[in-house]
Formats: sequence, C-alpha cells, structure tokens
Amino acid sequence: MAEAARPLPSDEPHNENEPIPTGGRSLKQAVVTALILVGLIGTAYLVGTVAFFVLVFTVVMLALFEFLDGLRHANRAPNTPFILLCGATMLIVAYLERPAYYSIVLAVATFGGFTLALLPGKARAAGSDVAWGVLGLAWIAGGGAAAVSILMLEPGGMALLIATILTVAGDDVTAYFVGTRFGRHKMAPSISPAKSWEGFAGGVVGALLAGALFGWLLNELNVVEGLALGAMASITVPVGDLVESRFKREIGIKDSGRLLPGHGGFLDRLDAIVFTTPAAFIFLRFVVF
Repeated sequence: MAEAARPLPSDEPHNENEPIPTGGRSLKQAVVTALILVGLIGTAYLVGTVAFFVLVFTVVMLALFEFLDGLRHANRAPNTPFILLCGATMLIVAYLERPAYYSIVLAVATFGGFTLALLPGKARAAGSDVAWGVLGLAWIAGGGAAAVSILMLEPGGMALLIATILTVAGDDVTAYFVGTRFGRHKMAPSISPAKSWEGFAGGVVGALLAGALFGWLLNELNVVEGLALGAMASITVPVGDLVESRFKREIGIKDSGRLLPGHGGFLDRLDAIVFTTPAAFIFLRFVVF
C-alpha cells in the first residue's frame, strides 16, 4: 500500500522550478529514482505490450490511491475501494479498446457513489465526497486510460507512448533547471510561487526539442508532427503541474506520497503526464494515423 501523503509545511509544494532545499528532496535520489523508472519502462518495452500495460496500470492505480488517501487526510470521505474498482475498470476498458464505455464507468462511479453514500454512517458530505472521487477518476484514471489507448495504437503504440512520456519529461527537466537558474517572474504566485515564466519558456524549448527528436527517430512520426506533439506538451505540462499544486494546497499536503525518493509520490510524477495523454491520443489517433 502506498505511504500516506506528506503534510504541507509552510513553504509551497515542490515543482519543477523550485530549487531543492537543504534537508529536502535530494537531487541524487531523484536521479537514481528516475533511472530506475526508465529501466522499468525499457524492460516493459522489450517484453511487450502486455507488460507495458501492467506497468501503466500499476502506476496509475497507485497514483489514484494517493489522490484518495490525500482526500482522507483532508477529512473527506470518497469511497476508496469503489473508486479504485472504477479506475481499474476504465484502464481495462482502454486496453480492450472499448472507449465508448468510459462514459458508462463515470456514470456508474457517480450514481454508485451517491448510492453508497446513503449507507448508515456514510452520508456526511455526500455531494462533495462523490464529486472529489469522480474528479480523481476522470483526471487520473482517465489520463491513464488515454495512455493505454496510445499504447494500443498500431503500428508503434509503445514507441509513441514512450515518446509522449519523454517529451513531458523534456519539458519538466528544462523547466526545472531554467526556472531554478533564471526564474524571476512568477507565473501563478497564489498556487505555486516558485513557478516562473522563465521556467515555462525553458520547458517549451525542451518539449519542442524532445518532440522534434522523436519525430526524427520514429517511423510513426515526422519532425513536424513531433514538433506539434512538443508544442501540445508545452501547454499541458505546466497546467497539469499547477492543477496538482492547487489540489495539494487545498488539502494541505506537500507530496502525494513517499514511494519515489527524490520525487514524492506517483501522482507527483504523473500529474503532467495524465494531463498530456488525452490531447496526445486525440492528436495521434485523428491527425497522425
């Protein structure tokens, strides 16, 4: 089971533009953890589509659990087992290439959540709790389902999903280092004071370079399409970061968990990815293919 969310101290939750504070996250730990994650992705790629789906499924479900656990620490009470079951169903539906059923899963989660809230001892703040649960389902499991849908594209779905993930990483990494070194003008001080427009500009460059690189390397993309993917990520990545920062600030935690040394929790790593994959899938499915 994922570890509990870490309470928020007086400073702002960490993001890619915030320098690593003394006694806080370790850059060395972050690099080691990132290398392990890259190794897992590479191994899953070599084994095949089923292994890659299992990896995506596991990571997304852990992130969804962290989200629900954070709500619990904020004295909210979504039905965690039920929402996790709905999330698992959504990912499996994506693997079976039945996207028409997504709306059914969301409807079941909504009506089922309200029904379960009527049980004795459960009806405390039913509307708010159900809304938070469905939000997490749509945001995290929905973004995960979009990632699985990219995975199932033929030909080259695995390569395209890896390209999407690494394009997001390209934005994150360059935004972090440029923002740390040159950040002066705050982007959203009320949500994430350390995030700067200079970091955003660095992220745009990093995403475009990563997208162009994959457009050149992959048979499934050309350079123009890769640049378009990078441009898309340059918008969705900072939005995803800000959304998670806003969520964590509202419920009073710094990191979604502690399972990834130097990074926080799985949701801390997936926030930008699950915001990018829906747009990336639409682009890849209806423009590239």
